[in-house]
Amino acid sequence: MSFPVTFSISPVGSATDQELGLRAFQRVTANVLSVTGATAVLEVDGVQLVAQLTSADQAAELASRSTAQFIVTQLSGQAVTLKLVKNDMPQPAATGTSHGAELAHQILENNNLPLTADNVTIARSLLKQHLPVTPRLLNELMSALANYGTWTEADADLAAAMKAAGLPVTAQSLALVSRQAVQTADALSSLITSLTQSLSQNLPPELRRQINASLQALNSLAVDWAGKNSQMADQLKAATETLGRSLENILLEQVKHPANPIPQKSLASLAQLQKMLEQSGNGEVARAVGEFIGDIQRSQFMNVKPDPTPGQGQWSEIGFMIQSAQQKAGGKFSAARLKIAHEARAESSKINPAYTRLILQVDLEPGETVEVDLSLVGKQIRASMMAEDPAWRKTAQDELPFLEEGLGGLGYLLDDVQIGAGNPQPFERIQAAAESARLLTVNIEV
Repeated sequence: MSFPVTFSISPVGSATDQELGLRAFQRVTANVLSVTGATAVLEVDGVQLVAQLTSADQAAELASRSTAQFIVTQLSGQAVTLKLVKNDMPQPAATGTSHGAELAHQILENNNLPLTADNVTIARSLLKQHLPVTPRLLNELMSALANYGTWTEADADLAAAMKAAGLPVTAQSLALVSRQAVQTADALSSLITSLTQSLSQNLPPELRRQINASLQALNSLAVDWAGKNSQMADQLKAATETLGRSLENILLEQVKHPANPIPQKSLASLAQLQKMLEQSGNGEVARAVGEFIGDIQRSQFMNVKPDPTPGQGQWSEIGFMIQSAQQKAGGKFSAARLKIAHEARAESSKINPAYTRLILQVDLEPGETVEVDLSLVGKQIRASMMAEDPAWRKTAQDELPFLEEGLGGLGYLLDDVQIGAGNPQPFERIQAAAESARLLTVNIEV
């Protein structure tokens, strides 16, 4: 069923002057906003049009639709005439999911790709991340999800988000990223507590020695933020080496050089402890060690070199725990995260200390984070600091002369400083797509 419909454009004006830029015989897709009596309100490219209908049949036809396609049949100074295009397919419900399924369905059809339920779901997930729906991407994500096991739309969304972030998508990487993200400081504190409590049990001497050695190594990873600069630098380096080096890298080194001992401050040493705990029947503590290793491996995976490199460049991130003497005495800590930019070169992914950017975030209290952002270009540094609490902003302002003096002693020039109010945004490499994302089909005729 098709019929002509004449529309008066509101606000009234020449049709050729409208931001729509309509042309004769152009096909347009309109959202049907409302139908009341002999009037229908449509939206085309963000511009609302008021349609004056000529029959009850026209009103009934549009009222049953969420979208409708029209062909521009006539243009005049004050109105346009549109002809409704017959569409025998059932109209989707006015939800982002249904629109997404419609668009995914049409793209698969246009590219002669199988119209299976799994393909439609994966296509929708790719579209949410603004990725092309190609046979290669469909097969890559399908293979990873199939090997992952029973999967859902949320798993497909996660796989597409990983692909958009430039991360490798496999069943193993999906399992790793699907773990709930945990702050490194929280994971470290939880493991220290579990191991400390395990010492109250009747343990074999060798296992007790290994737990004590691991506790000593883990406690040394806490950075004393009230200590000397050289001491803090050494602690930060140790934390980076321990939490930043993957278990796989250590095991590969062990295969190449079997005579070398496994570093005590490493995930490999903790993996040995986990095995000892399992063999002695301490399954609960062994699981706590395994959870910590899994949490750190997830964080390490986020530092994989992106392919391709996204618009925001390549960054590496590491989390750690900082403590003052007072916090340490009370068993408290502050979670911190450091993010460093890499060189934007295809042939190299190294960090260039002469041209980089560092962002440090410290969670002082739940919901209260301080961020320091440093941009280095040669010997010039631009700094910005953000905090919600005015007291911290005042402290930063008061410390500026000392910061400038200290940097000057190292040969750096503090070029510009900005201190702002606000709550810093968390570091997130994987951006989940909004469930309500509207994915509409568009037909263009020239």
